[in-house]
Amino acid sequence: MLATLRSIAESVSQQANLDTALVCFVQMVKDAMKTQCCSIYFADYSQDNFVLMATEGLNPDAVGKFRIGFTEGLVGLVAQREEPINIAFAKSHPRFKLSPEVNEEGYNAFLSVPVVHQKKVLGVIVVQQKVARVFSQDEESFLITLSAQLASQLAHAEIKEVLRQDESSHQTSVLKGVSSAPGIGIGTAFVLLPKLDFKSIELQKNSDVTEQRRLFTQAVAATRKEFNTLSMTLSDSIPQEALAVFDVYQQLLDAKSLGQNVEVQLLEGWCAKSALKIVIERLISQFNAMQDPYIKERAVDVKDIGLRVLHHLVNTEHAIKDYPPNTILIANTLTPAMLAEVPKGYLAGVVSVNGSANSHASILTRAMGIPAIWGIEDLPLLQFDGKPMILDAFAGRLYISPSQMLLDEYADLQHQDNLLNNRFLAEQEYESITLDGEHVSLLLNAGLELKTDQNNAHVCDGVGLYRTEAWFMQKGQFPSQLEQENWYREVLTSYYPNPVVMRTLDIGGDKVLDYFNITEENPFLGWRGIRISLDHPELFLDQLKAMLKANIGLGNLKIMLPMISGTEEVDEALGLFEQAYFELNEHFPEQQIDRPDIGIMLEVPSSVFMLPEWSKKVDFCSVGSNDLTQYLLAVDRANARVAELFNPYHPGVLRVLSKIASECENYELPFSLCGELGGDPEGAILLIAMGYRRLSMNLSSLNKVKWVLRRLSVADMEQLLSECLAQSTAKQVLRLTRNFMLEHNLGDLFYTPK
Repeated sequence: MLATLRSIAESVSQQANLDTALVCFVQMVKDAMKTQCCSIYFADYSQDNFVLMATEGLNPDAVGKFRIGFTEGLVGLVAQREEPINIAFAKSHPRFKLSPEVNEEGYNAFLSVPVVHQKKVLGVIVVQQKVARVFSQDEESFLITLSAQLASQLAHAEIKEVLRQDESSHQTSVLKGVSSAPGIGIGTAFVLLPKLDFKSIELQKNSDVTEQRRLFTQAVAATRKEFNTLSMTLSDSIPQEALAVFDVYQQLLDAKSLGQNVEVQLLEGWCAKSALKIVIERLISQFNAMQDPYIKERAVDVKDIGLRVLHHLVNTEHAIKDYPPNTILIANTLTPAMLAEVPKGYLAGVVSVNGSANSHASILTRAMGIPAIWGIEDLPLLQFDGKPMILDAFAGRLYISPSQMLLDEYADLQHQDNLLNNRFLAEQEYESITLDGEHVSLLLNAGLELKTDQNNAHVCDGVGLYRTEAWFMQKGQFPSQLEQENWYREVLTSYYPNPVVMRTLDIGGDKVLDYFNITEENPFLGWRGIRISLDHPELFLDQLKAMLKANIGLGNLKIMLPMISGTEEVDEALGLFEQAYFELNEHFPEQQIDRPDIGIMLEVPSSVFMLPEWSKKVDFCSVGSNDLTQYLLAVDRANARVAELFNPYHPGVLRVLSKIASECENYELPFSLCGELGGDPEGAILLIAMGYRRLSMNLSSLNKVKWVLRRLSVADMEQLLSECLAQSTAKQVLRLTRNFMLEHNLGDLFYTPK
């Protein structure tokens, strides 16, 4: 069964377009189940009906023409229930609807399953047979498994087809993602090469056979050279018979094998990449179909060779590419290094296929004020390269090849958004005081952009979170104590006399060091934060000493420990701090080394319930609302599939945040919040109502939050909070906060494009 499922999935994925993919699908399912009819219907939500897309057994002339309503017939019932229907006499079912145009009168047995992708019914698969019988449990299970396995693949193929049709008819395509950093970006797509596989290659024609042949020949030559180098490198360390594999690889690259097959595809008008894709996927399919295990294993070799040639083909095409002005950067998974490579002033927006609006890379785009969308449908990225685009990061939409009318409309919206930001900037140097005289300290989350921006010091009350790991991530090795001291000194001096809360090294999860690889199945619940520092006291002591020395003569340093879950970690960390402090005093008796406040981050749920202990052990605490939300809701914040479930306005999260504020006040433990929630005006309002008076956020959020707070009173915020805490869903909470903003004439903040 598994082999059959894999064979069908691979064959469907190799088809050039949606129509041929569906024809292949129904034929193979019919053969695999040894039935007489297989059909697939796709949902057309614009007309509220299903259209017959492919069939083996019904009237072929009905394909693309026959439609049945969402609430009609057995097909509609399967979609409504979102569960299979398996009956021996279809005509006896009260929902059966006879449709003479499809010629299904002769069939009795009926088995149908829905095709569901991301909670949306894409279509319905139906198999039928003349003999009246109930399909077996194995047959039903097979079709259900096949539907689940192919749902994303068919969605993928459907969207590609829409894009292709829009391009040929010069229409604008629209894709939906998750809004991350708000704003509007208008520019040209620049696709960063994904981790190459043949799925990322869109089949395309090219009439210049000579040029495509030259590109392919050049890529093969580069691959041959690569194999020669590998063979020479390994010649001294592995037996000669093992090296023979490279001879086999060279033979497969010969014109008589791979080259000849690719040449046939080139002559049929396919571009070099497409020709290679067709040949390699066909060869892989042939090898996988073999019974002999040794021959079957050769599919791996063929794929490896094909990917190496593909890599050289794509690299050749991209070698001379420059970032265009107003770059819309598109990547499979965005990293900080990718953002750093774009020339300053060129970046207009960011689109990432994988990841989510709450990943650390996403936080970086917000810090930079760059509009960003996460979790766009998984598509062949290279298809977008060089295309004009509009990125609407308010609504989470990406417009491909927009019309001039749409460009003009969004240019106007972009202008209005800039005017609103100018209003925020006009008050950036004012005090953040509410209408009823309550002062709220607004601090910066800093460290992501590495360079200390001294111009920011006068618009904030200090730094509530300095991410020291950013320096480590830019290095090729662990930095020396002196290097760290110089970095920290620069930061502390820039914001003096305001406080700077430096978080000790917080790597792990989605923050990795190239020179300190951590491979885990579940990194967010693994070796990260303080756990790494305590396992490597030599690194921890170096960092603590660098911070203490950098603070000499300034005294505005505070140290914060990340990922704390229990008292043992705090005790051990404080013990190492005492060691570092003692050793520095011993080595530099003439220096006055201040003892800074030491605090912890509240981001692990267990830590929330340890506040009585923390009040006796540390000087302050700061809520890391991003990770705390992630752990409370059991949602990986870097996973686009569950991005919608990550919501800091969840009543459970708000109640925990309110509990923290209340208990910290009772225990007289200074507290703050440094997560993204504090940078949202609605979030800041609720937090201030809870009692938070120190909020740390990105600079772009700080000006907006300050502008909002100066127009509200704490009394009104507290009334809103009491209503929000009584709600049972995040939607209800957000409805209340939005209405509150509108009632207080702050509706401009919600202005979003159509």
